[in-house]
Amino acid sequence: MSTPPRRRIKFCDVALGQRFYDPISAEYFVKQSESLAAMVTGMGDGTVPDEFEADDIVGIDLN
Repeated sequence: MSTPPRRRIKFCDVALGQRFYDPISAEYFVKQSESLAAMVTGMGDGTVPDEFEADDIVGIDLN
């Protein structure tokens, strides 16, 4: 399985409600607030928030 093309972006630049990839956990999240996002893949069901720093680098799929 190949990795989709991604653009690197800071967490602070991700729009609220936007899905992004966290390279540390290798999972997808949806941004919920300026410091919280919920995992929506793997063990995540989108209900448990996780904290992110504004300058954390994440990925946005390009397709």
